[in-house]
Amino acid sequence: MATLWPEREAARIVERWPDEARPVLETGFGPSGHPHMGTVGEVVRTHYVAMALRDLGKDPEIVVFSDDMDGLRKIPKNIDAPWLEEHLGKPVSSIPDPYGCCASYSAHMNRELAEMLARTGIPHRLVSSASMYQGGHFDDVIRRLFRHGQAILDLMLPTLREENREGWFFWQPRCENCGRVNTTVVREWDPETTRVRYTCTGAFRGVRGCGYAGEQDALGGKGKLGWKIDWAARWLYFPVRYEMYGKDLIDSARISSEIVRLAGGEPPVQMFYEMFLTEEGRKISKSVGEGISLENFHRWGTQDAVNLLMFKNPREQKRLGPETVVRYMDEVLTLPKEDPQYRYIYYHGDRPDLGGLRFSDLLGLVNAIGVTDPDLLRPYLERSFGHKQVGEHWGYVRELLEKAVAYHEDFVLPTRRVPDLTPEQWAVVDDFLALLDREESADGIQGGVFQIARDRGLPARDVFRILYGVLLGSDSGPRVGGFVTLIGKDRVRELIAQARDQARPGR
Repeated sequence: MATLWPEREAARIVERWPDEARPVLETGFGPSGHPHMGTVGEVVRTHYVAMALRDLGKDPEIVVFSDDMDGLRKIPKNIDAPWLEEHLGKPVSSIPDPYGCCASYSAHMNRELAEMLARTGIPHRLVSSASMYQGGHFDDVIRRLFRHGQAILDLMLPTLREENREGWFFWQPRCENCGRVNTTVVREWDPETTRVRYTCTGAFRGVRGCGYAGEQDALGGKGKLGWKIDWAARWLYFPVRYEMYGKDLIDSARISSEIVRLAGGEPPVQMFYEMFLTEEGRKISKSVGEGISLENFHRWGTQDAVNLLMFKNPREQKRLGPETVVRYMDEVLTLPKEDPQYRYIYYHGDRPDLGGLRFSDLLGLVNAIGVTDPDLLRPYLERSFGHKQVGEHWGYVRELLEKAVAYHEDFVLPTRRVPDLTPEQWAVVDDFLALLDREESADGIQGGVFQIARDRGLPARDVFRILYGVLLGSDSGPRVGGFVTLIGKDRVRELIAQARDQARPGR
């Protein structure tokens, strides 16, 4: 009985198409901006469904479709290229690369995505919308859609705002004069020949068409289908058997499914997921550049932590911030191999046995010792977690330490502060020093901190916050008992003495 969500999704696909040996699973990418964590996360999650399909004897293929025929509607805030203003409304595949290293704007974004996906190790096929249209691959599908054109109009027009209905058509010619697709208006169309007459007289966000009037065939890549119709065209062409998408696209997916049925096809099994949010609760935007990017996440965390983040209930909103990295790194490094999630998270191979080492332990070590050279920190780790676990996997551990050092430099040092404690709070610290004199084991020290809290009638979290403030200059940290074992009692006493000295009046 399937209990994990990828297995349930795979069962839905096989139930719908039991005899299909190689089902296509699609994900989409809008290359109008840089790819981000959500972009890659969609591929990772789709890969989980592909893994479950293989368990059922299927050989699925993941198609990552880049919408690089879309017109650029605005300049992303994280791209410093004001000259792009003159290219607004043109397909991103025909706009120069603002970074000057690729054949076009979209080629640059597609390359960034390809590099990110290569890091995941997930097999996939990256397909360019421009190549599909211009190579004639969509021509048969376009003919089918034109034959059902009036039904598509009858379906689509009531879903549009009243001010957008006049002049709307499901095909967007590319103006032969100015090259824009977002300013053309279809005036006449023939469902049999797929020819259209158009004028470049539309406008959006202050951009106006050039006024050109022309005629063109919708075949051969001279223009593109509108968004929801384009999505339906992909589902018809491959044909796509599974696609997941963000919650904001539920209505679009419903309409695209109806268009597929109008054209005589069968829409894929679908699943929507909740959006990733910034720390402030805003949706991550590739145009604004807000939120943790996948590139930055990899500066502090491993791909395995990203995998776990993507595996967790896709229907649950997740806020991404520095603490997210620590939380998922800790969990992924201690995830038991018998956990059903494990094989999905570690699809590339087993994790080394590190004796229970957590990322927060590494952060605490770097912070407490004040050393950023991983090789100088190695003896502390071997003493606490075992020479065998650390020494035999030093390459892996060293990489974790490098990420911990980067996190320390980016987030800990800028916020580290000397605690301003009351005499009563310093008395708690004195209790902790006395505890160190009588307890040797990590568990004994950890339990002793809880006893200090009970003896003083304080919430345990408040006592731990006091200790983290004195020892690490922060509100949180690793398990105190393990931390003392890791850095040694002498270093703990030094840190407390330094904090007490810095807190004296006049300093």
